[in-house]
Amino acid sequence: MKKYIALVSFAAALFIGSCSPYTDEEPGGVAVQDMCGTWTVTIEASYGEYLYNRVDPEKYPKVNLQSMSKAELDAIEDWVDVHGVGKTALRTYNTANNDPDSLWFDDDNLWGEKFKIGVDYKNLTFGTEGTDAESGSGCNAVIRYGKIMKGAATTPRGVKADSIIAYVFYNDGYGLTYKFSGYRYTGYSADM
Repeated sequence: MKKYIALVSFAAALFIGSCSPYTDEEPGGVAVQDMCGTWTVTIEASYGEYLYNRVDPEKYPKVNLQSMSKAELDAIEDWVDVHGVGKTALRTYNTANNDPDSLWFDDDNLWGEKFKIGVDYKNLTFGTEGTDAESGSGCNAVIRYGKIMKGAATTPRGVKADSIIAYVFYNDGYGLTYKFSGYRYTGYSADM
């Protein structure tokens, strides 16, 4: 019996000794840390583009947002939530290799697509001229004029947060350009 007590005592001492909170490891972030996160966004399409592409091209004037500049897209005033998604989550996160020039753009709640896209970390911009999705239906997307602006948004609670915007065209047959815009998720239900 003394042998078992000694063995258990020895195992307990090893276990306790291996759980030391002291380490030489320094915590660190990821290469594109300021661009990663969960975002509370609205996903809207131009109503004019929607009417032309999804309702009746004979009745409504042709609208082609894919060829527009950022300034032209920013000036459009008829953005609407044509799919009734409301506020939803968008996730951006680093690649498995922790690449400094790319991240994942995961629209989880629209088409459920995930795209690996290029970033300019110094300017907090991102986009791609066409990349295939890694999940979902496997469609292709063009993501233009993506930008994260530090402290540029005010949440419904009145707190400053980082802002995100991107214009996304899915090659999915709908023919619509979507505007993803919103702010970094705060975790407070009042900010939804």
